[in-house]
Amino acid sequence: MKGDTKFVLLSVFAALGCLLGGCSEKAGPQTGAAPYAAAVGMESTPIVDYTVPQMTSNIPVNLIGYPADGGKEAAVKGRELPQEFRLIDAGTGESVYSGTVSDAVYNSELELYVGRADFSDFRREGRYYLECDHVGRSYDFDIEEGLYEELFLENYERLIGECGEGTLSVSDAVILLEAYEWYGEIFPDRNEDQIPDVLAELKVWVSRMESEGVEEQEAALYAAFLAKFSYNYQKTDFQYATDCLKRASTVFGQVQNTIGKDADSFFALTELYRATGLRTYRNQIGAYKSFFENNSSYLEETGYLYGIMTYMATRQGVDLEMCDGFMENLMYRAEEISDRYKDMTHPVTARNNGPEDLLKRAIEVSCANYVMNNYQYTNIVEEFLHYLMGRNLESMNFYEQDEAGAEYLLLLAQLASNER
Repeated sequence: MKGDTKFVLLSVFAALGCLLGGCSEKAGPQTGAAPYAAAVGMESTPIVDYTVPQMTSNIPVNLIGYPADGGKEAAVKGRELPQEFRLIDAGTGESVYSGTVSDAVYNSELELYVGRADFSDFRREGRYYLECDHVGRSYDFDIEEGLYEELFLENYERLIGECGEGTLSVSDAVILLEAYEWYGEIFPDRNEDQIPDVLAELKVWVSRMESEGVEEQEAALYAAFLAKFSYNYQKTDFQYATDCLKRASTVFGQVQNTIGKDADSFFALTELYRATGLRTYRNQIGAYKSFFENNSSYLEETGYLYGIMTYMATRQGVDLEMCDGFMENLMYRAEEISDRYKDMTHPVTARNNGPEDLLKRAIEVSCANYVMNNYQYTNIVEEFLHYLMGRNLESMNFYEQDEAGAEYLLLLAQLASNER
């Protein structure tokens, strides 16, 4: 009986030793782990203060996946780097592709070597992971045809669902409509009635907003939306579009004396001017001219950014000097980001101000790309998405963490349009 008791006690201590010694670590990507603390009190029941180690892969990848026909890269980091990487079929464990770990550089701050694994040549659809000697393996990811179009449709369906539930915000409605205006060819018309589904759903959303009312701080943005919606809906139902335009003018007129000059008001003025051609709106836009001179920081505010895009696209008469200034600043910002994006989105040593700021920079480049249709800008937008979707030091998927914010819709619409 004493032998049984002794065996039980030894088993308990052995189990505690395994727990506190890290023996319960699960198999998976080879990682770096932060230390944890453990303490046992004098009470009859041990008090264990246990902090879960932070697990990060040594091969950061885009956790959402890569388009079959597009570029595919991952970073490889470690105290020593192998010469080769292998692409493994996650279902069978079979190695399906191998390549050389290139561009290895030592980072003294992290005390790590960082290299690059490029498997762009591999195009077979499936679920995979990358593996290297010494450093371990990546998390699983997909390679898929039409990946960006699929992701776009997922975001689109989510926003349309919010539209039907009445929970869609005014700012998200603007982004949804902006994406439709720029990349209408990828928006579905599932009942084939020649009316894009997004316009039909937004019409219902407008009715709900009219019955429930709009917050005062959103009134200018709502007026901008109504004017933009009117412009895009006129071929479908001219009378309803006219009613929306009148309502936009009324809403803006009610708030413009109290809000002064700001980004949403400028956006509303450009949309109203494009839709009506009225000189009063043109004059009010002109009143912003001194603000825009020797200043490009306004591009960081979405209202100004979308407003200048509308102003440059209108067929109405414009101030050419102001228009040239907009184009110059937009191109300057895009080129500035082009020069810095590799540092901003480096998988291991990135220097940026967080995911929200990266999204802003990506949208600025996306706007410039819409104007210029520049392949380099398309590639930069994709690099931002790779970083935000997990190809970063912590292997953090900000895309899912942010619940695929509406801002992603515009970027995915651009990439999906290029996939077609």
